[in-house]
Amino acid sequence: MLGILGRKSKTLLGVDISSSAVKLLELSLRGGKYKIENYVIRQLPPNAVVEKNINDIDAVGENIRHAISILKPSTKEAAIAVAGSAVITKIIEMNAALTDSEMENQIIVEADQYIPIH
Repeated sequence: MLGILGRKSKTLLGVDISSSAVKLLELSLRGGKYKIENYVIRQLPPNAVVEKNINDIDAVGENIRHAISILKPSTKEAAIAVAGSAVITKIIEMNAALTDSEMENQIIVEADQYIPIH
């Protein structure tokens, strides 16, 4: 996390979406220590998130928007955790001579094989 906070901004917005609430936390790095600057918790309607799956994306999105409008964070950089059961890891070997655009296209082609979009 130090690497993330060590970039352009000294603050970072943490976002946690659970089955019952959306939580936003603004962290800053000062003197090598993290400090909570502010936080907001917004309750979600029942069944908006069930078993780590977002069922009502509009309700979740609206609660995130409302939490941001309350928090008024000083940064637009955010960190969001994803449950281990929802993570797909795949090593893709590519030619180092590829351009960034070509690498991005290759990643999209490879990901289409493993990530169900539908």
